[in-house]
Amino acid sequence: MVNVMDKNQIISMHKQGESIKSISKKLGIARNTVRRYTREHDLLMEQLSQENDKAQIALIQETICSKPVRKISSKKKNALTPEVEQRIKEMIQIDEERNKKLGPNKQQLTAAHIYRKLKGEGFTASESTIRAYYRKLKDKTKECFIKQHYEYGQVAQYDFHQVKVVIDEKLRIYHQATISLPKSNIKFSMLFRNEKMESFILSLVIFFSFCGGVVRKIIFDNMSTAVKRFCFKNSKEKEYTDDLIKISNYYGFVIETCNPRRGNEKGHVETGGKEIRRNLFCLKYKFDSEEELFDYFEKELKKYNQPFLEEFKKEQEHFLSLPVHPYELGRLQYSKVNKLSLISVDGNFYSVPDCYVEKRVLCNVYSNHLMVYDDKNNLIAQHAKKDGKGEYSINILHYIETLLKKPKALPNSYALKQAPDFFQSIFNQYFSTNPKEFLLLLKNFESFDELSKYGFKKDDIEEMITNDFGNCLSDIDTVSLNQLHLTSRLFGQEVVDE
Repeated sequence: MVNVMDKNQIISMHKQGESIKSISKKLGIARNTVRRYTREHDLLMEQLSQENDKAQIALIQETICSKPVRKISSKKKNALTPEVEQRIKEMIQIDEERNKKLGPNKQQLTAAHIYRKLKGEGFTASESTIRAYYRKLKDKTKECFIKQHYEYGQVAQYDFHQVKVVIDEKLRIYHQATISLPKSNIKFSMLFRNEKMESFILSLVIFFSFCGGVVRKIIFDNMSTAVKRFCFKNSKEKEYTDDLIKISNYYGFVIETCNPRRGNEKGHVETGGKEIRRNLFCLKYKFDSEEELFDYFEKELKKYNQPFLEEFKKEQEHFLSLPVHPYELGRLQYSKVNKLSLISVDGNFYSVPDCYVEKRVLCNVYSNHLMVYDDKNNLIAQHAKKDGKGEYSINILHYIETLLKKPKALPNSYALKQAPDFFQSIFNQYFSTNPKEFLLLLKNFESFDELSKYGFKKDDIEEMITNDFGNCLSDIDTVSLNQLHLTSRLFGQEVVDE
């Protein structure tokens, strides 16, 4: 190839009037090559004489004085076989199909992920080859990052990322809570149905349990679960939420938040969360059930963190010690019981015993359940948490006293419709014309332990009726003999009179 000295000699001799043939002979360079550089020089000089724009003049001068540019080789790359090209196109097609089904999302396929996938499938193309071909098919602007330095056990970063998947042919949106440890490069992550306070607190509690200790400082962005409000006089001063302050006091970590719209200040978790989402869901996004999704997420996350476990063990030695008991306080809120003996929590309705109508009760709301207390802190009800809006969770045992006064209201009541199937089958088979007897049957047992005293198998009964049934029954110390005979007949058991 002609170097910069050869180019200089060609141009100098050309300007002195020597012919192309003479220059070629003296320098030992092919005539076509000499002709190419002399023509290029003459053309640029002509452009320069006609140009008035300073920027363009500088650009032309730089081209005239620069070293020769190597001609791009047209040699075909051996590793980039038609099979490799076809596989890359298949992955990009899956990426595009996912975008159509899920809509706008951040689970985009990257050249790095394609390279890792191809390498795992036995292809030998290098990463640079894959990146070059990927850029041809799908151009992407590179992002710039600033290198940071961290100490062991010093900092963790928190962020939520949205994940779109298809479960049982239905589009579902989950919220990926990610907490990263920049020093050891470990990423802890969980999937939630929402980003509410109870999900936020639960993710922190399980993260500390996963670490076996407490990191000294956690950096959050300005999410509503972390920052209650900005101070009016100084926008840099913030008031943190009560729940975040409580868990910070309990575990002893320092709260730090980014400046507004400066997510790059916690770039490790921003990048790590996106990387987990892409690696796990860019090609695999269809699941038959939620359980399959959670199992897949947990299994793949373990694989993702496997290379960093040695560093993580070193970092664990620098964590603060955990409290003896994990933090169990949910989101507290007061609610007033309405005339239907229901309370409203996050737009859904939950029953409490009917003796609390028009009274105020305290709710402790967790990510997947809630517990209700009276003014003396006695537990009066507990429910599995509803995810939608306007849904009802009604326990028939909360309405026994009212239904005994209004037994004809039982057949069409929400209380019976939401009762366990076992209860409904008993009512329809034996008590459809006498609802009051059915209510007395429910009232007269304090717990399933009472049934076991009379020869009934507790395990079989618990399979038919929800586990928390016994917690909500009214207090009756004795069971009438007639009720025992009736119950034994229903369960197919014999009761011996004493």
